[in-house]
Amino acid sequence: MIIDCHTHAYPAELVAAPRKWALAHCEMHWADLVAPKDRPGIQGWSDLDTMLAAMDAAAVDQAVLLGWYWENESTCRQQNAAVAQWLAAAPERLIGFAAIYPNANVIDQLENAQALGFRGVGELHMGVQDFSAASPHWQAMAEWCSAQAWPINCHATETAGHEHPGAIPTPLQEFVRMAEAAPELKLILAHWGGGLPFFEQNPKLRKTLRNVYYDCAASPLLYEMRVFKQMVDLVGIDKLLFGSDYPLRIYPRSQKTPEMARYIESIRTESGLTQEEQNKLMSGNFARLLS
Repeated sequence: MIIDCHTHAYPAELVAAPRKWALAHCEMHWADLVAPKDRPGIQGWSDLDTMLAAMDAAAVDQAVLLGWYWENESTCRQQNAAVAQWLAAAPERLIGFAAIYPNANVIDQLENAQALGFRGVGELHMGVQDFSAASPHWQAMAEWCSAQAWPINCHATETAGHEHPGAIPTPLQEFVRMAEAAPELKLILAHWGGGLPFFEQNPKLRKTLRNVYYDCAASPLLYEMRVFKQMVDLVGIDKLLFGSDYPLRIYPRSQKTPEMARYIESIRTESGLTQEEQNKLMSGNFARLLS
């Protein structure tokens, strides 16, 4: 079984005119990152049928539709309403994580998302959405999600490497503080956690981060395939989750349209993981996490 825990879906009107839509909704970071006007973008698009076809082609059984780290509560609610239609149309194939803006209405946002059938939160970005471990709205959300056993997926920017347009830092120490303040919270850090797994070699920090997990979304854009085995050596296979970042084109030089199959095949043949490790990465760990 394969569960892709990191994919995205967007409202149809956004896909039709990405930058125009973003400007109209005052989502400037998204416009610059995903729909740049001065360079070719690597963002791909899909509707429900296209995504289900991509999942079938890659033998992906289920996929998590993440929200986005919007800068406005109204945009979060609009995306959640659109994604809820996908969830209703393919409930056996799709799992929803809600777009949430951590503000004074955060509990109402969470309860509304729960009523729509969502089962987690994310992808959030502390640098874009202006929150930290000390923010009362984050703390309220962390407490609510801990009580509901809802995971939260947060974007993690790599702490060193090539600079790319639109990248905004996510200080690793803030993730540590989040884990300290809400030890029962299931926290998923996207994109290998921005390097945080290395610091789990500190036994005290490893204990603090016991409920922190790392997904491998967009890894081919950042790292060589040997990173999979290295992450197993650093934190153990039980903390690693498969995510593709579909419909992002993670092989931009050769990939004209988004798809999942190539990445999955690369993991099978180039990651160096045993079959048991692959089974945990591709579905077992996330299924346990969500339950």
